[in-house]
Amino acid sequence: MLTMVMFGKATKFTVKTGKATSSQSLLNAVDRAMLDASMGDLNLIEVSSILPKDIEKVKNISAKRGDFRPAVLSKATGSDMRLAAGLAWGFREDDQGGYVIEHSAEKEKLDMDDFKEDLREKLKEMGEARGVNLKDVDLVCDQLEVGEDEFGCVIAGLVYLP
Repeated sequence: MLTMVMFGKATKFTVKTGKATSSQSLLNAVDRAMLDASMGDLNLIEVSSILPKDIEKVKNISAKRGDFRPAVLSKATGSDMRLAAGLAWGFREDDQGGYVIEHSAEKEKLDMDDFKEDLREKLKEMGEARGVNLKDVDLVCDQLEVGEDEFGCVIAGLVYLP
């Protein structure tokens, strides 16, 4: 039996946001937003939201074009509305890793302070569900106003690295 190991334990992660519009299609807007977030030339595989023990946040993605990378993604797409996407993450007080939560919105009116608070509250509940308190909580988010004759995308991604 042949077994292929695609990923080992993630030791680092980076968090990026991007946004873009396209007059052509939603797919093109997503592609442009991924490029804006420095993730456009990677093969991202969506995973759930658990940060392993001893993982370290880094500034840049260390990967080659075409590399496969696990990622937690938040994405908002649409036309003629405001879009927002974000991620919040925090670490367990017992230093046994942490958690990531994603949040997105596609609305006519959008209050970014409320959006950020929603992210924080979702992450807090994630810890409470596990009976743990979180420390070093952080978040990223971005927004975009999209006209009626264009397609838009806002994306936030936490990319795991070896």
